[in-house]
Amino acid sequence: MVRPVVARNFLGGSPAREALLVWAATLLSLAVIQLLAGAIPFLGQWVGALAVAAFLWVPQRMLERRGLDASDAGLSLSRWQRDLVDAVVLSLLVLPPFVLGYLHVAAIVPLLPRWIGELAAPFAAPRLFAFRAPENLDVALTLLGQLGGHAAVALSEEFFYRGYVTRLFEEQWPPRLRIANASLGRGAFVAAVLFALGHLLIPAPFRLLTFFPALLFAWLRARSGTIAGAALFHFVCNATLLILQTTIVAR
Repeated sequence: MVRPVVARNFLGGSPAREALLVWAATLLSLAVIQLLAGAIPFLGQWVGALAVAAFLWVPQRMLERRGLDASDAGLSLSRWQRDLVDAVVLSLLVLPPFVLGYLHVAAIVPLLPRWIGELAAPFAAPRLFAFRAPENLDVALTLLGQLGGHAAVALSEEFFYRGYVTRLFEEQWPPRLRIANASLGRGAFVAAVLFALGHLLIPAPFRLLTFFPALLFAWLRARSGTIAGAALFHFVCNATLLILQTTIVAR
């Protein structure tokens, strides 16, 4: 249940307008930082951390200006048991076919013209795949560090997109579709579109496919009213992709 707003929208107009303006301003700022990183080497090391900080700080400040706090955007462990069970069950249902699909695409990409492969997949060179463990402790620690970074990314993106942006959209467009005890509607769909477009900060068309897991994140958030389950499932998805990319080698 979305708590009634106790303060006027800070940017005026409709809640959806505020969400779109905040999304656009945040993504534009991150795009500028990314461009500057190309000319300022040390800045490139901080782009990811700055993105996480922005996705946590911006919605927090906007919520405060509306008389709300982070818990109103679902940043809560109040229903952690349901969130945990839902995230685990969804992971078991979704990730095995995803892994099989990933490997299937990898087998097809070498048969396509190179430019199509570059558009359609996170790899373009012909590859044969063999799973391997990290070669040494340094590689293993690097992988653990990357997993920690992905956990921060998952939490911050869910707070921004499912917590803040979706909440505002649902104030304007109350969800009317009921799916497995979760109410979804136009707000979840539009937030998923923005989520996918935001991934084009790294320009690669296949990143638009993030639209589809975003709908699952929205469903998890709608099930419990918190973003904990969505953040956990988001992290598991990111971790699965990272492990696939780092433990599979071309031969």
